[in-house]
Amino acid sequence: MEKIKNVLKKIGLTENEVVVYLTLLKIGPSIVSKIAEKSEIYRPYVYDTLKRLSEKGLVSSVVKDNKKFFSALNPSHVLEIEKNKLAEINEILPSLNEILEKKKEETKVHFYSGKNILRIIQKEVIKILLEIRGESLVIGVDEKKFMETDKIAMLQFFEQMKQHKLKERVLVREGDNYLPGHEKTTKYKFLPKEFFSPNSTFIFGDKVAVILFNEPICGILIESKELAETYRKQFELLWKMAKNR
Repeated sequence: MEKIKNVLKKIGLTENEVVVYLTLLKIGPSIVSKIAEKSEIYRPYVYDTLKRLSEKGLVSSVVKDNKKFFSALNPSHVLEIEKNKLAEINEILPSLNEILEKKKEETKVHFYSGKNILRIIQKEVIKILLEIRGESLVIGVDEKKFMETDKIAMLQFFEQMKQHKLKERVLVREGDNYLPGHEKTTKYKFLPKEFFSPNSTFIFGDKVAVILFNEPICGILIESKELAETYRKQFELLWKMAKNR
């Protein structure tokens, strides 16, 4: 009997609900006074308990000779309670998974050094742009410095951009006239020198890459949707104030 009580409690029945339900199963259809007597539960509590059991679909009632008789429904209704709970959980499961995925999103940071950083970043840019068919946004580019660092990588990058019809917008320093990007893929605008940073920032998809022209050259690749959106907004502000060719 204790095992039965424990199982009924696990599916959400209170102590009084378990006692009243099992009492009704034993004694059959009964009025409140008899249920209170057999269950040894205070009568007003029995009324409240029967109401809750009725709402849960475990007790029914009928009036005979001006008296209300309560009956315990077939124990199979206990399974219905669990099925209903399961159905409700399945209904909200997609929303719960969505919350979980958002929580699981984490920032990934990769650090690189050496001139190969250009090849690594450009390969990543091409890969992401092919996936999302979006555009790459670049802040603070000195194209001549990029060419001097790794000319082969730069030429390959521009050729791949053209071949796959990918797009990028690039902010360069006012006065620069070395602009090797293909006109069909790369659009340049010029920033006043006081707003130009010697470090280059790439924004593409959910990623941000920063190249620092120190000795040795180094770079940081950050994967963060929130950070990418922040840099994207910053880029758009600079793009509005920048001058055309």
